[in-house]
Amino acid sequence: MENERDHGRTVRNASLAMIGLGVLLFVLSLAYLIPHDMGVTSDLRSRGLHTPAVVTECAEVSNPQDNPAGNSHCRVRFTTPQGTSVETQLAYVTGTVKPSDTVTVVYDPQHTDVAALASSIGFWNSLTRNAVDVVALVASVVMTLLGLAVHLAYRRVTRPSSSPR
Repeated sequence: MENERDHGRTVRNASLAMIGLGVLLFVLSLAYLIPHDMGVTSDLRSRGLHTPAVVTECAEVSNPQDNPAGNSHCRVRFTTPQGTSVETQLAYVTGTVKPSDTVTVVYDPQHTDVAALASSIGFWNSLTRNAVDVVALVASVVMTLLGLAVHLAYRRVTRPSSSPR
């Protein structure tokens, strides 16, 4: 009897965790991922300025065994046409540069802290990012619905049945 109760608790906790993670991923997708990726790319394409920059540092996004592409968050330093020196983190991770490389970045003159490699805002890179955002959104809905279905099904199966007398 005790093992059955532990199993029920495990199923209930797992389904609630799946619902919670699904909702969290859904909110993250709608509130940050999609607006950020689309907004940055749109701003840089519409009013971005190209300029040479020097990569000042890069930090891998995770451990090397979990990051075979070697993607890193990199910081760059560039000078605006007005002579202002700017150092900022690139908007998107990259696996193609290392510290002290000279690269071409596109930056937003209205918000100089927004910059990306010129190659990062190309059609295919933007399409890939948008596809990943949509996959995250769909996965969040599937996780939430699946967790809810398991939770409700288990409650229905384990509900004490009322036997007619």
